Amino acid sequence: VALAMCERYAERLDSIVLLSSTTSADGVEKCDRRRREIELIKAGKKNMLARLVPHAGFAPQNVKRLKDYIEDIGELILMTEDEGVIAILGGMIERKDRGQMLAQSNIPHMFIFGRYDYYIPNDIAEEMITADPNARVVWLEESGHMGFYEEPEKCAEAILSIV
Repeated sequence: VALAMCERYAERLDSIVLLSSTTSADGVEKCDRRRREIELIKAGKKNMLARLVPHAGFAPQNVKRLKDYIEDIGELILMTEDEGVIAILGGMIERKDRGQMLAQSNIPHMFIFGRYDYYIPNDIAEEMITADPNARVVWLEESGHMGFYEEPEKCAEAILSIV
C-alpha cells in the first residue's frame, strides 16, 4: 500500500518504511502458494492456515517465548472473514514490482528485515538493498518476519528514526 501511495501521491509522503516487505512482485512460486492458500480457505480449511502460518513468521529461537502471540495470530486468522483473507492474498498476487520507482524517488525510505525471515530470505533482502542504495536498512538480528513482535523496541526505534 505504501508503495502504491508513493507511486501515485509521492508529494503527500514524508517517508516510507517497508517492514518485512519487498518492493518486488511475487514470483511464480509465491503466487502459486498464495493460490493454494486461497483454495484451502474456499474449501473450508482456514483452520489449517491458522495453525501453520503464524509459526513460520517467527525466528525459531522466538517461537517458545512468543507462543501466546503466535496463538493470538492464529485466532485472528480464524476470526477474519474468509473474503477478507482471500482479498489480502489476492492483492499480494497482483502486487506489481515497484523497486525501481522507489529507488528513483526522493522520498526517504527504510527497509527493516528480520535475519531469520522465512518469507524474505537474506539473499532476497540483499538484492533489494543492492538495487536501492539510497534506502536506509535495519536488520533485526533476532527476528523472522514478525519483528514488531520479536524485537519491538528496536523496530519502533528504527521507524521513529526516519520520521
